[in-house]
Amino acid sequence: MVALGFLLGLTVLAIGAPLVADLIGHGPNDLYRTTMLDQYGLPKGPSLSFLFGADGAGRDLFVRVIYGARVSLLVGVVATAIAVLIGVTLGLVAGLRGGILDTVLSRISDVVLAMPLLLFAIGISSACSTTPQGCVKGTLTPGLNLVIVVIAIFSWPAMFRIVRATTMSLRQSAFVEASRAIGMSERNIMFREILPNLLSPVVVYSALLIPQSILFEAYLTFLGLGIPDSTPSWGGMLDQASQLFTVAWWLMVFPGVFLLATVLAFNLVGDGLRDALDPRSAQ
Repeated sequence: MVALGFLLGLTVLAIGAPLVADLIGHGPNDLYRTTMLDQYGLPKGPSLSFLFGADGAGRDLFVRVIYGARVSLLVGVVATAIAVLIGVTLGLVAGLRGGILDTVLSRISDVVLAMPLLLFAIGISSACSTTPQGCVKGTLTPGLNLVIVVIAIFSWPAMFRIVRATTMSLRQSAFVEASRAIGMSERNIMFREILPNLLSPVVVYSALLIPQSILFEAYLTFLGLGIPDSTPSWGGMLDQASQLFTVAWWLMVFPGVFLLATVLAFNLVGDGLRDALDPRSAQ
């Protein structure tokens, strides 16, 4: 519950980031080089006017951190939603139909799972970031959309396996056999009998998949292949901090703490959902 409260508070803070920035009077890309950089060009630390200090360009780090929460939550939720949609759809079809279709879909998921995730993601991001037009005839352009698509491409197989295995178990159950006996169509069986019984594992794994997506976005941005610097991102802030952390500790501490707390909170919420939705946990 504490983790859930933190995530709700972070979501409110992320949504209200523009209001907070207006209240403080600092934009995420406003430069304060004359006031927040010393004579050697190094950023100054936290103060009453700049709660988290300034970054290497003289921008308000606090404002950029709360704007970075918007990016992380958006990437985590949207990429997970796409991966869950693909995984649940293909898993239902493969588990219920079986046969050649199940074999083909299972082998495709095996191939995706066997790929070195980070290496292929770096390759795709690099290929689509060489020009402003991106790749696939401009469909994938550098930035937020590319990161979401890359994460979703490599995240759906795990959900597919969970849904497929559960569906194969459920299709042999008595209530499904009874539905077939009374003449219910395969489509109605899928949506009325099997899909409701998949909600528990899907919800739990989705809650655990969101922090993985957030971390993956941070990896790509840290390597310079994710979100551009004009859009605040925790991964980008940590990348900049790697060059100045010996003289400006706050550059790594504050984005790192927010990233750590967010990922930990999602994992704790996922564990809590698993305990709450598993009927055997109360025994």
